[in-house]
Amino acid sequence: MRNYIVKSMLAIVCTTLALVPLPAKAQSSGTTLYVSVSPTTVMAGDWAAVSAAVINNSTSKVRMTVTFSAVDPCGTKTDLGYNRLALGPGQSVLVTTSYPTKKTSCRGTHVVTISTAGKGGDPGVSASANLEVQ
Repeated sequence: MRNYIVKSMLAIVCTTLALVPLPAKAQSSGTTLYVSVSPTTVMAGDWAAVSAAVINNSTSKVRMTVTFSAVDPCGTKTDLGYNRLALGPGQSVLVTTSYPTKKTSCRGTHVVTISTAGKGGDPGVSASANLEVQ
């Protein structure tokens, strides 16, 4: 009986982990970004949380601006905010914002993006995650 309970619990944990969406990842020579949206599906008019991990992979301090934005299936872009960061070598930070959809939002996949501003010809880096609006 005990073995059955352990196997059942393990099956539940594995199923739960399989259902959790993995964050999107982008990487440049010195910066790695991970972005995720939670929940991944909302009704029009609801809010979604947007989280991003920004990691400095370089051996020197970096200063950057990270910008959150979203584009709906109709092509409407929404600016969700920005953060100015100064990260030491190997340092990482979690930045968050919220995405308030409107009752009149286009239904379908909204692409939520975090991007860094490049300096001196550096194009920067960006990562995106999808939000389904019903």
